[in-house]
Amino acid sequence: MILLSLASKQIWPQILAVHHLQPARVILLHSDDANESRMPAQRLKRFFDKHGPMGQGQAQMEPLSDSDFASIEKRLDALLSHHSWNLSGCVLNITGGNKLMATAAFRWAAQRGVRTFYLERRNKITWFDFLDGETLTTADSVDGHIADTLDPVALLRCQVDASEVEREGERLTLNPTGAAMEEGTLFKQLNGGADASGFLEVAGIADADKKKGDALELTTAVVLLKLGVQNIQRSLRLKVKSAAGVGTRLPHAEIDLLFSWGGKLWLVDCKDRKSAESLVEGLQRELSRIRLSPQAEELLTRIHKELSIGQTKVMKEDLLAIRETGGLLGQVVCVRKAGQPDEVRQYAAHNRIEIIQKNELVDRWRSLLFPDRPPDLNQLADLAKTFAR
Repeated sequence: MILLSLASKQIWPQILAVHHLQPARVILLHSDDANESRMPAQRLKRFFDKHGPMGQGQAQMEPLSDSDFASIEKRLDALLSHHSWNLSGCVLNITGGNKLMATAAFRWAAQRGVRTFYLERRNKITWFDFLDGETLTTADSVDGHIADTLDPVALLRCQVDASEVEREGERLTLNPTGAAMEEGTLFKQLNGGADASGFLEVAGIADADKKKGDALELTTAVVLLKLGVQNIQRSLRLKVKSAAGVGTRLPHAEIDLLFSWGGKLWLVDCKDRKSAESLVEGLQRELSRIRLSPQAEELLTRIHKELSIGQTKVMKEDLLAIRETGGLLGQVVCVRKAGQPDEVRQYAAHNRIEIIQKNELVDRWRSLLFPDRPPDLNQLADLAKTFAR
C-alpha cells in the first residue's frame, strides 16, 4: 500500500492511520505554508523514519497547492505518472490539509477510483469507495492503543511547533518488583507510605535536588504504569525554539508526567501541598473569635480570591502547554493533594481538564484510562476504604 496523506499541524490522524494500515510507503502531501503544513510534514517524516512501521526512508514529502483546485489534481496525476504507482495500491487520507486541498484531492480520487478515508477524532474511520459512478461509504475504527508503546518524547517533538525539548527528563517503567506484584497489594503498599521509587526503573536525568512534590509524581506514575500505561516521561522541560542570531533560551515550561494512551498525549501536573486557599480558610476560622474590622475582612476575602485566580492561572498554563504538545487530542490531568475551590473546578470542567485528588488516585485514573469499562464496585469500595485510612 502507498498512503497519500494530506499533512497539517495535527499529527495523530497521520500516526494512527500509518500504524493501523501498515503501508509500505507514506507520501506526505504538504502546502508551502510553513507552520500549518510544510514543517509539520518535516517533523512527521523524521518521526516515521525512526518510529514508523514501514522503515527508514519510506516516508517522503511532496508539495501540493493549498489554493489552486485544478493544480492539485494535475499535481497528483504528475506524481502518479512520475513514480509509476499503481492506482489500485494507493489509499488517500484527506483528514489533514485545508478544505480546498481535501475537496480537490477527494474529487481526484473519486474520478480515478482511489480508495479514500477520513479519520474522526474518536478514532473512527469513514471509508469512501468509488464504483460505477457511485460513492460507497463504510465505517471502521482504529484502536488508539496501537500507539501506547510509542516514545512520548518523540511524539511531543513531532507535535510541538513554537517550542523544543530542552530536557527529556526521566523515563519511568515498572521494575521487576512492581511488575510482579499483584495490583491491589501494590496500591495498598503505596497508600501505606511505601516509597514509589522502589517499584520503578528510572532512566534519564531530572532535577538533582529532591522536591516535596516528587513523591506524588512517582506515586502517580506507579499507579498509571500498573494500570497499563507502557512508559512515562517525567520532568521534561520545554524552551522557545532557537532563532538565528538569538542566544540560548531559558526553559519556559516543565511537564511533570507525559505519556501516550489511547491515541493521544496526556499531560499530568502534580501538586502535593495544602492549597493556599485552605490556609486562608484556616486563618479565617482562627480569627473568627476576634472581632475584625470590615477592612480586614475584605482583605482576607481578596486574598482568598487572588489565590483562587492563581490556581486557575496554573491550569491555563497547563492547557496552553497540552494544546501545543498534544494537539487537539491532548488531555490535561491535575493531581492535587487538597480539594480545589468551586471556581477552579468550574474552569477545569469547562476546559475538559480532569482534577484528581490524592486520595482517589486509583479509581479516578482507572475511570479515565478505561471510560468504557464498567467499574468493579466491590474493588472500588475496598480501595476507597484503604485510601481513606
